[in-house]
Amino acid sequence: MKNRDQKNHLEKARINIYNILAILIVIIPEFFAELIYTIEASQHKNTLPIEGDAWKINTELILSKMSIFDLRLMAMKLRIHGYSCDNRNELIRRIERKSKRRIKWKSLNN
Repeated sequence: MKNRDQKNHLEKARINIYNILAILIVIIPEFFAELIYTIEASQHKNTLPIEGDAWKINTELILSKMSIFDLRLMAMKLRIHGYSCDNRNELIRRIERKSKRRIKWKSLNN
């Protein structure tokens, strides 16, 4: 009986040691990592940098600021067929391609 009680006592002590090690090795470092991340994230502002000349010149940047409604209106004006079923990225790509063709065509005719 004494031997069995000692084994049970050792087994409980071993489980308690494993629990303490798990807390020390996993939970506490995870808590500190999350705490440091939230402190770092709170220090950064959620604003975009000021728009420069590139935002006025580059068509890809201009199109990226537009809403999907505005993109579809532009596609309609450019007479792009099937624009209503395109997603945002596909629509931007098609508008860029069409506008480059128009610019080339206009420069060749002048």
